[in-house]
Amino acid sequence: MSSYITAGANKLRKAREWATPTLKESAFLVRGVLTPEEFVKAGDELVYKCPTWSWESGDRKKIKNYLPADKQYLVTRNVPCPTRASTMENSVALNDEDTAQ
Repeated sequence: MSSYITAGANKLRKAREWATPTLKESAFLVRGVLTPEEFVKAGDELVYKCPTWSWESGDRKKIKNYLPADKQYLVTRNVPCPTRASTMENSVALNDEDTAQ
């Protein structure tokens, strides 16, 4: 059953990509969508300002020709979650107390 759902979703995705061509002119202010060039520029800025983000090339079979081969999608790694961050803060505070004594 799940393979039928996956196959159907893939067909819908392909139909959507066929029916909605890649933007050539910016529509960000009107519709909130980016051209491929705007996406790459925004991604480069994100990667520059936030070191947890990086570009990935992905599967060669799924590369979109309107994006650079090495900039197919963005991924973030090693992002501290609030729970882990507070745990680390507590452990640092405990270490500081130990060294002060």
